[in-house]
Amino acid sequence: MQPFSIPRLPGVLAFVIALGAVGAFAQVTPPPPPGTATATVAAGARYHGGWLRRLLLGDTYRDLWVTPIEVPVLDLGAYAGGLTPTKTGGGNQTRSLRFEDPQGREYVFRLVDKDGLTIYPGYENTVLEGATRDQISAHHPAGAVVADRLMAAAGIPHPTPVLHVMPDDPRLGKFREEFAGRLGMIEILPTVPDDTAGFAGAVAIIDSDSLLTLLDADPGTRFDARAYLVARLLDMFMNDWDRHPGNWKWARMTPGGDWLPIPRDRDKVMIEYGGLAAIAGAKIPNLVRFGDSYPSLRALTCNSLDSDRRLLGGLEAAVFDSAAVFLAGRLTDPVIEAALRAMPVEYQASVPAAAAKLMARRDLLPAQAKRFYLFLADVVDLHATDAADRATVTFIDDRHLEVEIGSGDEAPYYRRRFVAPDTREIRLYLHEGDDRAVVRGDAPPAMRVRVIGGNGANQLSDSSSAAGRPGAARFYDRGAVTGIGYGPDALFDRRPWPRPWGPAQVPGRDWGTRTSPLVGLGAPGDVGVVIRLGVNRERYGFRKYPYASRTALIGEYAAGVGAWRVTGLFDKRREESAVHVTAAARMSEIEVLNFHGLGNDTPDGPMAYHETHQRQWLFHPAVAYALGRRSDIFLGPVIQYSTTGSSPGHYLYERRPYGYGDYGQAGLRLGLYSDTRNRSKDPSRGLLLDLSATVYPAVWDVVSTFGVLAVNTGGYYSLHLPLRPVLALRAGGKKVYGEFPFHEAAFIGGRSSVRGLDRERYAGDAAVYGTAELQITLIRFAVLLPLDIGVYGYGDAGRVYADWESPGGWHDSTGVGFWVGVLNPATAVSLELGDPRGRSGFRVRTGLTF
Repeated sequence: MQPFSIPRLPGVLAFVIALGAVGAFAQVTPPPPPGTATATVAAGARYHGGWLRRLLLGDTYRDLWVTPIEVPVLDLGAYAGGLTPTKTGGGNQTRSLRFEDPQGREYVFRLVDKDGLTIYPGYENTVLEGATRDQISAHHPAGAVVADRLMAAAGIPHPTPVLHVMPDDPRLGKFREEFAGRLGMIEILPTVPDDTAGFAGAVAIIDSDSLLTLLDADPGTRFDARAYLVARLLDMFMNDWDRHPGNWKWARMTPGGDWLPIPRDRDKVMIEYGGLAAIAGAKIPNLVRFGDSYPSLRALTCNSLDSDRRLLGGLEAAVFDSAAVFLAGRLTDPVIEAALRAMPVEYQASVPAAAAKLMARRDLLPAQAKRFYLFLADVVDLHATDAADRATVTFIDDRHLEVEIGSGDEAPYYRRRFVAPDTREIRLYLHEGDDRAVVRGDAPPAMRVRVIGGNGANQLSDSSSAAGRPGAARFYDRGAVTGIGYGPDALFDRRPWPRPWGPAQVPGRDWGTRTSPLVGLGAPGDVGVVIRLGVNRERYGFRKYPYASRTALIGEYAAGVGAWRVTGLFDKRREESAVHVTAAARMSEIEVLNFHGLGNDTPDGPMAYHETHQRQWLFHPAVAYALGRRSDIFLGPVIQYSTTGSSPGHYLYERRPYGYGDYGQAGLRLGLYSDTRNRSKDPSRGLLLDLSATVYPAVWDVVSTFGVLAVNTGGYYSLHLPLRPVLALRAGGKKVYGEFPFHEAAFIGGRSSVRGLDRERYAGDAAVYGTAELQITLIRFAVLLPLDIGVYGYGDAGRVYADWESPGGWHDSTGVGFWVGVLNPATAVSLELGDPRGRSGFRVRTGLTF
């Protein structure tokens, strides 16, 4: 944990004294001089929207955006003694113009409307860009003005924005065309110019990256964590989720004093999405509503979680409680009303509704602070410095644990008492330097403790009564350690970069869970339209890559054959280990759909005659060794039970091959799976290898031992030629040894092997197949969505063997087609003309699935 100030004043009194003093440091932007010219403008007339747009994309703040308001025109010659434009700036969306006054102080004029948009590459000039542009209407055009009054009431130092219209003034020079006549907010930039007083009397002001560098390097650096907490609670109160490190400055009021937070850039205050965007908030959490209760903490911390976890990791629950009480006491009904009344007079009709929401949220501040505390307290990362630090972890009793961190002979710069079950795990990162850490105490461990030494000569010891027993503290990087690397530290996340599969990579998430829906609709071409619904849940843990566990449940319905498949997947990882445990369970009615008997020259006959109705249940747990993120060697049992039925007049009913009816089998499978493709559907580069060997002994319904050897390979290459064609090559084979049930035969036919043939058209005790396809994107254009049109041609060939005999030779299929898709064939609808063994026919499908 970085150093922070730890005065022990009681509760609310500490905040009243500290933040009351902070209020004296607030500095406002100069008001316009008397007689300043005004202009009447609408913040954004383009956001009006008819009934359909409002239905789909919400009402948001459209009525305010289109309402004309009267605001001062910025007088460049008189404002702050005269302003000179210097440069443009801004983040992903908001354009801004910097100015300097005669004393060297800087000002920023930030446009109210947004010019830049964050759009996925390729979606420019599409309906998505239009919808993204329209959702600027979810921003309150005067929200920053309201935030100014609320921050002042809370005693939080900040620059005060004032609405102005930029004049059409020759003094703008090269910036005139972009900014003249535009509505924006001007505010002073928190800086400390040479030879003049700094913002709010500060002697030094730095950005978050600089603060982080100081915290990592110098144990003597202090920051006011309590002031940051109050500011963050106010962010949540105002529904402002965009509080990334770049939106903060840090001020020091006296040499060597604490660094105080200065929040900036308030364009997300009271943000209110609606329509489909609000519905999509289940998947994209920052698409929040502004109501009388709070959105999820996942939404409110989506841009600040790393800094919140690090900067607030020293504060106990009582501090969160007292901060909420303090802030709620400052945000009285008159304060909230006055803050909203600071908006342009033309917006006053919206005040009662907004005031009611803010007052309700104010009353919920203590509960929200409690949620915020528990959200951060569950798993706590503590970071020391690169100096020679010493840390002491003390087990006090079965619920409490205390951590102290100091450097040299100085007093501890960090001290906190943790309580279970609020906190389940503490991770103490000592980083660089020759560090010492001791764990002590006679009480049973209250929570999991991990001490990570980092580079240096690290002395880590456990003298507690739990030493050597389950639940005791765990140590990493003991002794002389070198070679641990850290990446760019721009988001307050300074964990060592792991090397789970070779090169060092950015540390992934290592705490909490994530649940996401799985939805799909496709038509692969041989089972009709397939509807796919499911859910995927991932749990994350310390040094477990890429997750601690994954559980998925997926249901599919193939409308063309009226059959179901339900699949369950499980994967559990171990700490810093490539060994993991997997399991797959499946009930399927679409594994085997046709059976013509064994042989490479079986007669055709009516499709209905050879139709197969089989239901399979399969369970396959395994122990796996990860060779990469999507590469495993695995070994485990396979248990499968199938039920096959048919009615008179069907091939299976008449022939009743081995395996017909109810059939149970159990065996052992060894496999190798390696996937380096850039995507699983229609990849444009990468390799695939799927190899397995299974043996089924003579148990259950297996009359004699049989084995199955199967391989599927693929190579996908983006050729360095005009139009960047993609060459897809795939080959596979299967060999079954011994007497086997009919559903374990080596099949060819269908999109998985030879296109144009019916699925499982030919069966034998061995099969080989290969396919080649060339895909060429011809045109890319935008009509609602970014579309591309391409052509492709393919050739497939395969054959099966029965007792090493293969009369009839190769079965081949060739075809050409074209697709219309969204950016790539994986999302395409394609029309294909194929010629399997002289039978021409058109087929429509979605995507080019291999």
